[in-house]
Amino acid sequence: MKNIKLLSQILKKTNKLIISNKFKEAYSLGNSFSRKRKLSFSNAVHFICSALRKSMVTEISNFIEEHAYLDFPDISKQAFSKARQNISPEAFKELCRLFIDSFYGSTDTLKKWNGFNVLAVDGTSLQVPDTIECGEYFGLSKNQNKIQTAIASGLSQVKVGKNFI
Repeated sequence: MKNIKLLSQILKKTNKLIISNKFKEAYSLGNSFSRKRKLSFSNAVHFICSALRKSMVTEISNFIEEHAYLDFPDISKQAFSKARQNISPEAFKELCRLFIDSFYGSTDTLKKWNGFNVLAVDGTSLQVPDTIECGEYFGLSKNQNKIQTAIASGLSQVKVGKNFI
């Protein structure tokens, strides 16, 4: 229950940052999102953070249904794709930092095993746009289907049953 309360507090803090003008001004590229459009900066960020897994049309429809409180507009996948290009990747780095700092800052220490933090790492490959910029940034490689891919990995504390070891 403690973790649920903590997660709720972190999500509220994250949402407060996402909807702030300061965040929008810092991470919207150029003068994008300066006029009132169907898809706001904060709604675009919320949608990106929702961990898209299905087709864009399905995800937009599901997101509108599940997040009615956000007043998310009915938009095309092209409109979302265009809006997404106008958000700096640094925005997501800041959100990640806020989340991590809030989570780990809330505990005195991580659970340790024989004085060590026990962590696990996993990785995956991600499909990314076939652009020169992505190639320069990610150092891309093409898979067997000639689709540009980048590699990502995550690190987490090992948990056994209900307890961290």
